[in-house]
Amino acid sequence: MSDSGPETHYFLEERQEKIQEMVEQNSTVTVAQLMDAFSVSAATARKDLRELEAQGKLRRTHGGAMSIKPNARELRAAPSATLAHKEKNRIGRAAAELVQDGDTFIVQAGTTNLEFVRALRGKHDLTIITNDTMISTEADALLPNCSVIQLGGRIRKGFHYTEGILPVQEVSKFMVPTAYLCTNAFSFDRGFSAHRPEQAAWLKLLMDHSVRHVILLDSTKIGDGAAVHHNDLSDFEILVTDMGVKPEDRARFKHEAPDLEVIYA
Repeated sequence: MSDSGPETHYFLEERQEKIQEMVEQNSTVTVAQLMDAFSVSAATARKDLRELEAQGKLRRTHGGAMSIKPNARELRAAPSATLAHKEKNRIGRAAAELVQDGDTFIVQAGTTNLEFVRALRGKHDLTIITNDTMISTEADALLPNCSVIQLGGRIRKGFHYTEGILPVQEVSKFMVPTAYLCTNAFSFDRGFSAHRPEQAAWLKLLMDHSVRHVILLDSTKIGDGAAVHHNDLSDFEILVTDMGVKPEDRARFKHEAPDLEVIYA
């Protein structure tokens, strides 16, 4: 649809109210979805999102918007992959620069870590341990000289990773040099948090079975809080984020975690 296309069905206030409902119900919405739902142009959809963000009713992302509710429901893998995609891609490439040929490490499930693994193309003799079936498949295809250890267990429907007692038992047998982790949310008041107790416990377990801890965090997750705290800034040696981090937040990272290496991709 062109930006000069017809706009029908809803008055401005009603349309924006519906958009807010969509975001609250689904945690995220894309410009394309708004164009289809309301028969509006891309420019109008983006303007609606800007106005709703100015009113404090949502947060804009690359290609759409997300809920600002602290405990917004967890996104399945497919919609999550579209949120802040460019930022996740840059973060993944920056994190890949930390990896040397011959390294052994754990990769937590998640769309940001999927971009990290994709950026490892050209590395050799890596050993990658993960419970994410998409990550293990990509690693197997892109890294022919590397070893991939897939942690078994029940696959959580819609999320492409294993969970339950089996992956817990299996990862508990390892002690690896580095873990590359990600999270649902971060705030300076609450630290890092996850939507589910199982996720928080899994993150703590991966921390316990690794020496160096690297957290990949796109800027859209900074300032929010999810339901279950799992770690603090001081628990990590390296934070990889993107250039979207606000100046005041950069200053707080320096002040509150002076020993933390922060990489802005």
